[in-house]
Amino acid sequence: MKILLIFFTFYLISGAVRCFSVTGYFGRSVLVDSGKSWFSDSAKYMAKLPEWRTIINDTKQHRWINEGRFTLFRNNVGNLMIYIRDLNHNDAGEYQIRHHGQWSIDMTLNVKYDLCCKGSKRVMVNISETASFSCEYSQNHINDPKIIFKEEKDSIETIYSRLKMNRRFSISDDKHKNIFSVRITAVTPDDGGVYLCGVWINRQSYSYSVINTVHLHIMDSCCGESKTVRVNSGETSAFSCEYSEDQRYFRKIIFRTRNNIIDEVISTNDKWYQKERLSIYDNKSNLFSVRITAVTPDDGGVYLCAVWINTHPYSYYIITTVQLHIITKVGVSRVSGYSGGGLMIKCEHPQHKTKPKYICKESDGCSERKNPGVQDEWMENGDVSLYDDTRAGVLMVFFRELKAADAGTYRCGVNVSHYTERFTELQLIIKHDILTEYAAFDEEVNITCQIPEKHKVHFCKQDDNHICQNISSSKVTQMNGSSDRNEERVFTVIISNVSVRDAGVYWCGAETRDTYLTFISMNTKIQLIVIMAPVVRHEGESAEIICPYDSIYKSKSKSLCKGKCSTRDRNTLNETVREEKETKTDRLILNDDVTASVFTGTITGLTAKDAGKYWCAVTLERDLSNLYTHLIVIMNEGEEGLFI
Repeated sequence: MKILLIFFTFYLISGAVRCFSVTGYFGRSVLVDSGKSWFSDSAKYMAKLPEWRTIINDTKQHRWINEGRFTLFRNNVGNLMIYIRDLNHNDAGEYQIRHHGQWSIDMTLNVKYDLCCKGSKRVMVNISETASFSCEYSQNHINDPKIIFKEEKDSIETIYSRLKMNRRFSISDDKHKNIFSVRITAVTPDDGGVYLCGVWINRQSYSYSVINTVHLHIMDSCCGESKTVRVNSGETSAFSCEYSEDQRYFRKIIFRTRNNIIDEVISTNDKWYQKERLSIYDNKSNLFSVRITAVTPDDGGVYLCAVWINTHPYSYYIITTVQLHIITKVGVSRVSGYSGGGLMIKCEHPQHKTKPKYICKESDGCSERKNPGVQDEWMENGDVSLYDDTRAGVLMVFFRELKAADAGTYRCGVNVSHYTERFTELQLIIKHDILTEYAAFDEEVNITCQIPEKHKVHFCKQDDNHICQNISSSKVTQMNGSSDRNEERVFTVIISNVSVRDAGVYWCGAETRDTYLTFISMNTKIQLIVIMAPVVRHEGESAEIICPYDSIYKSKSKSLCKGKCSTRDRNTLNETVREEKETKTDRLILNDDVTASVFTGTITGLTAKDAGKYWCAVTLERDLSNLYTHLIVIMNEGEEGLFI
């Protein structure tokens, strides 16, 4: 009888025990349906074998029992569910889950390592819009059913699977990328919460691997304002957010968005709370303020001031959007320029070669940021020309004609990212002792200029865009310097074999090198005008005025002018010829030989009034490039006509 009783008892126990095996992945979670009913009036017990380490021992009649990473709960069909979060290798092994006096199960948990899949993400969406998020899975789950769960107050429920549909929810599985995407249309505050992306890994034991956790936050931002805050690196950033009276006792939260990821950075129900460098103060009336001390470039970005919607734990009112820009000053330089002169500044950003660069004036609040708009090409922007050299990481800024109003403090900077920038402070001083010289055509032209001692000499020619380009060494015969005083040196530049191409505006000046800045101040302006040999003819004869020009101007319009010759004020005796066409008037013939790069003006029937100074001009976009000659008319009676 005793033997029979023992056998019978063993039979009852072994018949009540259910054994199964499940597999989870390191760093992720596993959700298991025990297949057994939940009895509210019975104690629940969970232990790790073989040491019989107790994990859960609960006698209370709760629907949700949680101890650290382990949870037992009742699902909506009345079964006991097992949920283990953030699996590690120590979790592998055998477990016993027992419902006192009802049933017992033995579960073997295998923990594998898989590089796939991010653990958690946060998604924010406005009310009534469509929420979208994607979930990665490993190749070995490509054919397993995909399921979406949601954490409720005291349970985890299936929201969408192929066995349970929801008209606002949809899943699309891209098996080529091992990603399934979830869409929730017309979201409401009730949709906020924690969603679990799962794959059905064991259909016999109804176990699921949770591959991604998605925190879905629902925002009501219909009435929020937007503001931009700029602060220097290392200083304290402060901004405030105004809320309505009925929100004064709700939780205040600051979110930060970066790279499509939204994180909560600080929140409080109290009047004041500090978290490392961040603090939040709520006056409990209509305003809360945020301070970030010792800001760094990493603090730049978009911040959202939010108020918790009391009835929905994952829903918020967005009351203010703050775009925080962090500005880092890397150096300070003093630059001198001369009124009426030019100034070349080179701002160096070698670590950010292709990033957009700018210059702005601080007295205007840097509201007008001048930039080339394109890279590796000279462009005009107001009274300056700019060149963004992406190969060297240098922004070249050329002030074409300095004025007293140009004096002040500038920022020469680069936008490292959308919300961070670096700049060199530039203090520009305008001096008014500019020296202007004129040189005539000769076999040699001597140009002298004075520069401060210990500064590098810069000699350049102004091009058609008013940019001063360096003169090649082959054009300069020699450059000699002498110093009579410690403060200044006198330099003489000798250009030999002057041709038509040499006509134009030259500048010489001093080049100064700083840590992040090179600037060239042009303090001597030289207008080089090429004078042709005079033309002498008798009254009644014809005179040919020969005008050579640079071949680069062969398609430009040419003019022969008497007296003044400018775009604004030309003498009435002028005609224009373009390309190889011939232009004729009663006594004037203009002909352009583009092959020889010479245009000729022929005046017939000369009189005394024809004598004077004649300009050969090429019309450029802004002004005229010209050279001149004198026409001398000898009267038949022996008197020379006077030239003007």
